[in-house]
Amino acid sequence: MPARLALLLLFVAVPAGATVFSGTVTRVKDGDSILVHRPDVKRTSEVRLAGIDAPELAQPWGIQSRTALRRMVQDRSVRVEVTDRDAYGRLVGRVWQGRTHVNAALAAGGNAWAFDRYLKDREIRAGQNRARRERRGLWALPPEQRLPPPTWRDRHPTGGR
Repeated sequence: MPARLALLLLFVAVPAGATVFSGTVTRVKDGDSILVHRPDVKRTSEVRLAGIDAPELAQPWGIQSRTALRRMVQDRSVRVEVTDRDAYGRLVGRVWQGRTHVNAALAAGGNAWAFDRYLKDREIRAGQNRARRERRGLWALPPEQRLPPPTWRDRHPTGGR
């Protein structure tokens, strides 16, 4: 009986509507989107990393950002804590590879901006601040090349092609 009670309390402690799942990353689309194969439901889910915004692939540091994410998660098991679903139907969540909080690691490496509009994670903000101070990753670019993705998209409506 105590084991059942402990299991029940575990489910009660998770916020209503929160989903946590594990799977293997089968593709890194860009610096903040991955495809995760979920054996629990026998399908692949697209996951947008919560709290960060990586450069578009065609903008400065876009390829480097995707490469950094690939090095962390490609073909590896991850745990996803779903926090939302975006306008494109993608799951939005915090991604963990082992003990590494991938979202925060990308910001700390200078491979993504903290996504101010929806940021609830202090670790991401702190990582971005360290990367900026130490001029890591995209923070080493000249200021005119260091445009947040929405600004870059406004200036390059054809995607930089």
